[in-house]
Parts: sequence; C-alpha cells; structure tokens
Amino acid sequence: MIDLNNEAAPWTDLLAAATANAITHFEVEFCESLRQKLETFGARVRLTEAQHHKLTCIAQAGGFSEREQ
Repeated sequence: MIDLNNEAAPWTDLLAAATANAITHFEVEFCESLRQKLETFGARVRLTEAQHHKLTCIAQAGGFSEREQ
C-alpha cells in the first residue's frame, strides 16, 4: 500500500493532473473515487501499487490501456 498523503510525493498534484487528463468513463470514475476517498478518510487513504500505476498513467495521459479499446 502507498500512503496517498505522503508529503514527499505530490499526490494532490498527481490526482489533479489525472482528473484534468481523464477522458474515458473509467478514468473519470477512478479519479472521482480517489477524490471521494481523500475527502472521507483524509490521511488514512492508501493506494495499492495498481491504483498508483493507473493514477500515474492517467495523469501523464500516457495511453492507459482502456483508451486503446
């Protein structure tokens, strides 16, 4: 698990970039889900490695696999 609120990493910026770059239904819902978790659980929010990878791909607009379909 990854601490979403780790001050050493720009999680808020990463989520903001992902939200701005989200184009598929999955990407939009994924970002909204993370934002809701942050609002609800604050510092207790954790990401799995897979979630972190998806968030990073969306933030970088790097052709997340669903975009190919």
